Amino acid sequence: MKNFSGKIITVKNNKGGVGKTFVTAQLASGLALLDNRVLVLTSDSQNNIFSYLLKGNSEFEKGLKAQVSKKNGEYFRLRENLYFLPLEDNKFSAKFLNDLPEFLNACKKEYDYILIDSTPVLRIDSVFLENTDYVIIPGYADKVTTESMINVLEEIDAEKILAIVLNRFRPTEIQNSFLEELMDSVEGTDIVFADPIPHLSFIEKMLHNQKTVWEFTNKDANKVQDTFCQIIKKLQEKQAV
Repeated sequence: MKNFSGKIITVKNNKGGVGKTFVTAQLASGLALLDNRVLVLTSDSQNNIFSYLLKGNSEFEKGLKAQVSKKNGEYFRLRENLYFLPLEDNKFSAKFLNDLPEFLNACKKEYDYILIDSTPVLRIDSVFLENTDYVIIPGYADKVTTESMINVLEEIDAEKILAIVLNRFRPTEIQNSFLEELMDSVEGTDIVFADPIPHLSFIEKMLHNQKTVWEFTNKDANKVQDTFCQIIKKLQEKQAV
């Protein structure tokens, strides 16, 4: 029987709509394909991961809150080795927040990786961050998002930040300037600055069909796979230490 010593990874940016769920879905799927047992959690009751990875019925009554309080949450199998425990709503009692760390520690004994699709719902997000091992910061190469990413870099313990990844990147003069600004902000650190994910029509079609990047072998897919492989490689290196 496999002995688990799972790691919690939070995908975080204080700005919405920058690709947190996309990054979570692709990274979780990639890790699962490597024979890791992976669980996805979220701090957003919209449960957007369903739209990315589940073609079947996503109706549920009991999710994360029920699992923490009574251990009767409904888990969804998204892919082989990949599971999702949805969130019922964004109302959190003091008892739930107090009991959440114990649940997360229990997950580490059942999964290799627990990925958290984070949204800045302050109370639960702060608990997730306190208990996370690594943070991945996704974003766009624009002024507002770059400022948000730099703020996250300054707010979080640098030892926890695993990687930065830019999404929907176009190599324009303006976007390249923000790319350079972000690269300068992590220079001299151990943080992985992954190759930017290009703005591709392929990704739009892929998401529409609820596929992952790992299910394709074309040139565009390979570019995106390379980005996530850089992050996965860093995770593997840290696990080996």
